[in-house]
Amino acid sequence: MKYINYIHEGRTACGVVIGDTVHRVDWNMRDLMVLSAAGQEREVGLQRGPGIDLGAVTTLPPVLPESRIICAGINYVEHQIESADVFSANIPENPILFMKDEAAMCGPYDVLELPADVSEEFDWEAEMGVVIGAPARGVDRAEAWDVVAGFTVVNDITARDLQTKHQQWTLGKNVERSTPIGPWIVSRDEIGSEPDLELQLRVNGAVKQSARTKDMIFDIPTLISVVSNVIPLRPGDILVTGTPAGVGFKRNPAEFLRDGDVVETSIESVGTLRNPVRVTRTAPLVASNTPA
Repeated sequence: MKYINYIHEGRTACGVVIGDTVHRVDWNMRDLMVLSAAGQEREVGLQRGPGIDLGAVTTLPPVLPESRIICAGINYVEHQIESADVFSANIPENPILFMKDEAAMCGPYDVLELPADVSEEFDWEAEMGVVIGAPARGVDRAEAWDVVAGFTVVNDITARDLQTKHQQWTLGKNVERSTPIGPWIVSRDEIGSEPDLELQLRVNGAVKQSARTKDMIFDIPTLISVVSNVIPLRPGDILVTGTPAGVGFKRNPAEFLRDGDVVETSIESVGTLRNPVRVTRTAPLVASNTPA
């Protein structure tokens, strides 16, 4: 199933997408994640009625207010190679992990308003998100799939100048409303365990990244096990599994997102994000006293 958060006629709701129609359900997104992790998708009953045309709703990120976004960096070999002079000189022996604040998230079709006074080097990173559907603490690899509810698409847009300027990645990864996620969560029963899916990112129609999710350095069970041994995971948390080669700052010459660009991020059998880019300049908080 495809689970969606949406707004229709001013009302926020949760539903299931079937074809081009959204059907409202009596569950919230957390409930749906718990049911999916437990293999009880059949318990999700649709409200009676014809449903709503998908094009008539505003699609929201498929997250909960309490969702935490935990990300893996340098998790594809070719990306490690292309960025070895900046980040990890060798293939990591352990996952490189960081977190995103909820303020960094935005919708799957939102305009990305990227502030030029914060960064002039906004870069793309196509990634798969793994959504947790059961409490998980100290999970062994062999049991990891039992806590997975489903999958979603993430574009971990990064302010490269901030990322390289600071020794930690927090600032470069957390520019407000810079991380589109969605458009929905596809339940694990549709995708299966150990997914081998094509991951692709395009800017203005040109392919910039293309890889398969099976090529991760640290697979999904490993990431769940490593994280849950330190941070107890909750239903609705999302593990973002890393980006493949093809990022903009390692191209020759370097490429970054510009005003008017359209960036599309797709995962086979999951969905596509489509985000126009608008470069903005944030007005100064204090007016200048200099005479005109």
